Amino acid sequence: MNFFLIHKQIGTLWKPIYKSEIQPSQQGVYKWNLVNVLTSDIAGDDVDREVRIDFYNSQKSGKHRHCGQAAFTLGQLKENQTEYQLTDKKQKALNNKYKMNFTRLEIKPRHSFLEYVFGGCEIGLSIAVDFTLSNGNPSQRNSLHYLDMQRNEYLNAIRSVGSILQYYDSDK
Repeated sequence: MNFFLIHKQIGTLWKPIYKSEIQPSQQGVYKWNLVNVLTSDIAGDDVDREVRIDFYNSQKSGKHRHCGQAAFTLGQLKENQTEYQLTDKKQKALNNKYKMNFTRLEIKPRHSFLEYVFGGCEIGLSIAVDFTLSNGNPSQRNSLHYLDMQRNEYLNAIRSVGSILQYYDSDK
């Protein structure tokens, strides 16, 4: 039963950003479910920043045994390099039969809010307010529906969001 950790490099340190589920071997091969990780989480904007995947043999004691690791860059993935040799912790290559393969790899852009707006996405601001009694008596200061318009939490939230989104609303 094995699992893997994806690490990103920050200076000289490696920070884990994803831990897989534990999978049993199927005829000496391990296959994991599809993983969605943002490229910004693993490499920021640097396609040459190294990413590392460490493979572990799961132990009930919690002292998992390191089985090997593979290092690559986002640039290599974008060039469709999908096979990587596993090495030990000292970067010494393991037996040639130990390799990591990406069987399905998709790198998709993640668009920003402004890219959607500039691309023609129209925003319509709609607001709904919960007026159930569970929010308290409107005449009491601790109620979300407090009648003082300067201290009403719903009104403050609507003003905050609305003041930003009003400029993007297509039918003000």
